[in-house]
Amino acid sequence: MQSTHPIPGDPWPPDMILSIEGAPREAVEMLWVRDAFELEADGDVPPPLIDTPAPAAHTLDETERVRWQAAWPALWARVVAHAGRPTDFPAVDRLWQRDLPQEERAALLAEVMSPSWREEFGDGVFDDASFRDVQERASEARRTARPHSFADLPERRDVEALVPAWRQGLVRIVVIPCRGAYVRSLGATGLLVTPEVRADSAAYRAALASFIPTSSS
Repeated sequence: MQSTHPIPGDPWPPDMILSIEGAPREAVEMLWVRDAFELEADGDVPPPLIDTPAPAAHTLDETERVRWQAAWPALWARVVAHAGRPTDFPAVDRLWQRDLPQEERAALLAEVMSPSWREEFGDGVFDDASFRDVQERASEARRTARPHSFADLPERRDVEALVPAWRQGLVRIVVIPCRGAYVRSLGATGLLVTPEVRADSAAYRAALASFIPTSSS
C-alpha cells in the first residue's frame, strides 16, 4: 500500500509503503486447530475465531492432546512473528536459481516459508469437513466483500496515527479473523490486530500508538 499520486499537504508520506496481510493461511490453520480441537493454549494468545468452527472429526487421545497443547503457543508465536516480517524478495529470487547449493536452498526456504502446523504435525489433520467449511466461508466472505478505494482504507482514515508507527519501523499489519479486540506488536516491523480493531478508528489509532518495535516477538 502506497499513495500513488502524492498531493502537496497530503499527510500520507510519499515514501511510506505498508502491506496488509489479511488472514495468513498458516495463522488461520493454527487458529482452526486450537478452536476445532478445543485446545487450552496458555500465554498471550488471540480470542476465538469469528466464525466458530464445528468440532473436528478426529478425537484426540490424551497423549495427543497434551502434546498439541504444549506445542501450540510456541508454534503460534513463530507463525505470527514470520507473518509480521516483510517478504524477503531477494531471497525469493535466489530460490529460482537452478544451481543453488542444497544447503543454501534449505536455509532460504526456512527464511521465506512460514512455520506451520502442517510442518510439525502433517497435513492429515486438515482433511476434515470442519476445516473445509471454514475455508469455504472465508472464500465466500472475500468474494462478496466490498472493494475499498485507497481513500476508504482504515490506514488512510487513521494516517495521522499510522505515520508515527511507520517512522518507528512498522511496515506490515497482520489481520487475523478473531473476535473482539486484540493487538500485539510483532518484532521490529509488524502489528497484529483483529478486524474489530481495524474497523474502529479510535481502537485502531490506539493500536498503532501501542506499536513497540522489538528484536523478537
